[in-house]
Amino acid sequence: SFYIHVGHIPNEHDLAKDEHLDPVNVKIAELREALESVVAEQKYLKARDTRHRHTNESTRKRVIFYTVGEYIFLAAASGLQVLYIRKLFSKSV
Repeated sequence: SFYIHVGHIPNEHDLAKDEHLDPVNVKIAELREALESVVAEQKYLKARDTRHRHTNESTRKRVIFYTVGEYIFLAAASGLQVLYIRKLFSKSV
C-alpha cells in the first residue's frame, strides 16, 4: 500500500533561499563529521575487542599447559617419594 499527499503549489515567496539553506548545510556537515567519528570509534573498538580476545585465548592456553605440567610434575614427585620411602624402609641392609 502507499499514501499520496497532494498539497499546494508553492509560490516564489515560499521557496527556501540560500540564506535559509546555509545553516542546514552546516548542520549536515557537523552530522557527517560526527558520524565519521562514530564509525572510526566502532572500528577501533572492534579491533581492540579482537586483540583482547586473542590475548585471552593465548593466556587460557598457557594456563592449561602450565596446569597439566604441574600435575605431571606432582605425580612424578609423589611417585619418587613413594619409591624413596619404600627403599628407606626395606629390610635389605
